[in-house]
Amino acid sequence: MNSLSTCIRLIVTSVCLVVSSNAFADWQRITPDSEVVVTLPSGAEQTVYPSCALPALAGPQGIEPNPFSFYFEQGESDNLLVYFNGGGACWDSSTCLASMQLEFDNDPMSRAAYNPSAQFENTPEVAGGIFKDVEENPFKSWSKVFIPYCTGDLHLGSSDTTYTDDLGIVTGLPGADVTIRHRGHDNAMVVMDWLRVQLQQNTLSPNKVLLSGSSAGGYGAIFNFPYVQQLFGRKKVALFADASLGVISKGFTETVLNYGGPWAIEDTLPDNFQSLIGNFSHLSLNKQVMLRLAYQYPWNRFAQYSTGTDFVQIQFSKISDQVAKGNVDPTTWGVNESDLGYILGWQIQAHSSVHALSAFTWNYQFYLGEGTCHMVLNDFCEDNAFPVSSPSPFYNERSAKGISFNEWLYTFATTRRFRENSVAYYH
Repeated sequence: MNSLSTCIRLIVTSVCLVVSSNAFADWQRITPDSEVVVTLPSGAEQTVYPSCALPALAGPQGIEPNPFSFYFEQGESDNLLVYFNGGGACWDSSTCLASMQLEFDNDPMSRAAYNPSAQFENTPEVAGGIFKDVEENPFKSWSKVFIPYCTGDLHLGSSDTTYTDDLGIVTGLPGADVTIRHRGHDNAMVVMDWLRVQLQQNTLSPNKVLLSGSSAGGYGAIFNFPYVQQLFGRKKVALFADASLGVISKGFTETVLNYGGPWAIEDTLPDNFQSLIGNFSHLSLNKQVMLRLAYQYPWNRFAQYSTGTDFVQIQFSKISDQVAKGNVDPTTWGVNESDLGYILGWQIQAHSSVHALSAFTWNYQFYLGEGTCHMVLNDFCEDNAFPVSSPSPFYNERSAKGISFNEWLYTFATTRRFRENSVAYYH
C-alpha cells in the first residue's frame, strides 16, 4: 500500500468543484460533481458523494481543492484495462490523523498510513509501469481506466467518519475533531456509471476486460469485482490483484470489516460478500474472498502477485495488530530486525494462501516473485533487484522460474483457454 513520500500540510474545509480537462497527452481527466445520482450495475439508482478523505489540501498556491477525479485513455485495440490505484489505509484517529506526523520524517519506511491527495502518486503518468506507452508493454494498445485512491478505505467506504486530531497534525488544534470522507465506494460507483454509459453508447465495446489493482487497489479490484462483472454481462472479466494478500490482524477484521465499522461496508459490499461481514477471518481472509469469487464465477479467471517478503504488506499487518493492541504511536509502526515474528507470520500465511487457492480451484493462479518489492504493475518499487536505469518491476520481473511477469500477465488476460500457470521463485 504505497503512501505519501513528501511533506504536506492538510487543511480541513468543504469544497464543491466541477472540472473536466485533459491532465496530459492522450489521457482524459474526468471530475464528477460532488453529488451524483448513478445507475448501479444492478439497475437501481443511488445518490453518491464522490470525494477524497480531505476535500482540500495546502499546496504551492495556498489552500487548494482536492476533488476526486479519474482518468481514461482510448486505446487502439478492442481490449480494456480497469485499474484501482493503491495508497495505504486508515480506520481510526492514529492511522487517519496522527500518522501524518511521519511525513516530516525522511525515513522511507516512516510514512503516513494513507494518501489523501487526489494528485500525488495518483495519476497514470506517475504510476508508469503498465500505463507506459512503450513497445515493451503488451498492454500498450488497450483502452485504460485509472481510478485514483484518496479515501483510505480500500475503495470500499461510503461514510463520513469523525476522528480526533490529538496532536493537531491536520488542523493545528490538538484535540479537534476531523471528518474523514471514506467515499471510495462512491468514487468507484461513479466510474462504474461512466463505464455503463460508454458501453451503452458503444464508445467502448471491449473484447477482453482485465480488472486490476495494486496494494489497497488490489482489494478494491477484488471486492468490486461483482459490480464490474455485472457491467459486461456475458463477457467474462479477468481479475488480477497485485500486492494484496489479505494478511491482517484479528482486531482489524473485528472492527473495520464488521457491521458499524468506520467505512460502513455493510452498505457497500456486493451481495456476494455480505454474509462474510462479521465473519471475516484474519487467518484466512484471502482464501475466504478469492475462493468465493472463484466458485461463484467458475468461468472467470483470477490471479494474484506478490514478492515473497513484501515489506509494505508486512508493515500494514504490523500496524493493524499494533493499533488493535492500543499502540497509537505511529513512530513505532515501522518494520525492523526485531519483527521476525511479523515477517515470518506474514510469509507463512501469504504463501500458504496462494498455494491453497491454486490447489483447490481450477480458475486461479499466482506469481510469487523474489525479494521485498511492493507492487509490480507500476514504477514505485525501489528494490535493488531492479536496475536503476529501468526500475519498473513490470518490465523486469522474471524471478519466478525465469518467466517474464508482463508476458505471464498478458497470457493470463488474453488466452482463449485458461491454463493454470502458478509460479514461485523458490520452486
